[in-house]
Amino acid sequence: MNELQLQPNESVLLQEDGVLCKGLSKSYSDELYLTNINLILVRNIKKGMFGKAKETDKFPLSQIKIINGEIQAKFINGELQIFLVNKQLAFAFYSGGKKRINAFIDGINSAIKGTPMNSSKASSAIPGTEIIAETFKDTIGTFKNAFGIKGKNVGITIKCIGCHAPITGVIGQKSKMLIL
Repeated sequence: MNELQLQPNESVLLQEDGVLCKGLSKSYSDELYLTNINLILVRNIKKGMFGKAKETDKFPLSQIKIINGEIQAKFINGELQIFLVNKQLAFAFYSGGKKRINAFIDGINSAIKGTPMNSSKASSAIPGTEIIAETFKDTIGTFKNAFGIKGKNVGITIKCIGCHAPITGVIGQKSKMLIL
């Protein structure tokens, strides 16, 4: 982390490996750091057959546009897009997807506004666990469907369009209405 060259009053808030910066990177081999002062991109550049070099780009958070009180760091088309005063940045994450991008957006908002980060968005989970969890969830769903196991019955109450009497039932099942 010594390639970051942080200022004495600067600290890392979030870090992500496997990042691709559109226009600057060619593969998901970069690292993205969010500090309380900068967004730092460490690009791993292949030099020659065996050599590797690292280049560091710093983007001050003070250069991010704020329009109508809204900080211009957005989740657009599966990417973290940041609109600076003089350019636009687009970062794609190899793993973690929307959740990690939203954590960066929350972190950027918190750093600029000086508010605490929403800890539920800033996950410290091992990269790739979201993919495994989603696959596991889908597998369980497939088994439930195969064995005819249904989810929880969700009750609903609506009003009759004629007399406005309440009709209560369960979603996915027919209801009978008693007429007196």
